[in-house]
Amino acid sequence: MYEVIIIIGVVQALFGMVLFLTKRPRHVSFLFLAGWFAVIAIFLGSFLLPFQVVEYFKPGIFPILFLLGPLLYFYVRSLTVENFVPAYKHLFHLVPLWAVSVHRSTIPVVPIMTRAEDPLYLYNKVYYFLLILSLLLYWLLSVGLIFRYRKSIPLHFSNYTRNNSLTWTVFVLTFFLMFFMVDFVRQFIRIAWDVEFGGFFLLPLNLTAFVFIVIFFGINQTVVYQPIKRQTNPAQLGEINGEALSTAARSDIQAEELMELNQQVIRYLCTQKAYLNPEFNLELMAADLDIPRNKLSQVINSGQNKNFHRLINEYRIREVKERLLDPSYSHFSVLGIAFECGFNSKSAFNRIFKEETGLTPSEFKRTS
Repeated sequence: MYEVIIIIGVVQALFGMVLFLTKRPRHVSFLFLAGWFAVIAIFLGSFLLPFQVVEYFKPGIFPILFLLGPLLYFYVRSLTVENFVPAYKHLFHLVPLWAVSVHRSTIPVVPIMTRAEDPLYLYNKVYYFLLILSLLLYWLLSVGLIFRYRKSIPLHFSNYTRNNSLTWTVFVLTFFLMFFMVDFVRQFIRIAWDVEFGGFFLLPLNLTAFVFIVIFFGINQTVVYQPIKRQTNPAQLGEINGEALSTAARSDIQAEELMELNQQVIRYLCTQKAYLNPEFNLELMAADLDIPRNKLSQVINSGQNKNFHRLINEYRIREVKERLLDPSYSHFSVLGIAFECGFNSKSAFNRIFKEETGLTPSEFKRTS
């Protein structure tokens, strides 16, 4: 049974690796996830070998576990940071892998699960402790990235969706902490103090389950921020090249220009009604108006004194109110009208409608 679980885990990990390497359109986040699956496949595969890896390769398989945290972290980062591109400075995250591998290459080594009687046992305690610290650190960094990103959603998106909210990643990371950390700590106690626990080694089972969960959710996760298309407008070259505009440069909009652009935004929303699209976002508006996205964001924040999410949903609520009073829409339910006007969630619609009007949709319809 134990070997069957491991084989299932290896097959799933290899399948996940191929799946995300071939997923289209290509995105750097898929590469990180494919790398994570590769590490799992190699690690689980080592359990099926009829010999100890350190007998032929001194560092062994254990050091590659120091890639689990960084790869998952960079997967989250590539989703939550717009136009994220790996840089040479990110190679710093490979230091633990490199350090443990080099150290194990320069000393007599024993398998990581060797019992306390061996004099080289002390090094295994240190390696395992460092791995636990690494996993905990990258869990904290990943969760921090997600929560910081979620605060910026109203600046870019008109609706909270499964794709842009990344709720599943919080669930997966929490699952990772609960199951992996419990088992890693359990194994560390066994290695450090030679305390035996009942049952078998749970890590292969946890990894097998975790691989399935990541494939299930990850295959449906599309790119949150679409790559910025190249444009010929010189004012946008800094954004195209990924160069962050300074705060001073972004705020250098004259009052007259701000007023003109603000009126342009209002005319666009009133005439085009692009907000009826539930997938409408700041990038689509910027493309339609041919205004740099950063500049458009400042126009909305300064000219309207609100963020993009609130502005768009105000117009959606206006449209809903008009249609609720229009006899030609009498055959529509309130929720049907809400969906026609760009909302994608009943709870979000009811909440926003109450905030804007002080009434529930049903109360508004009755009193109108």
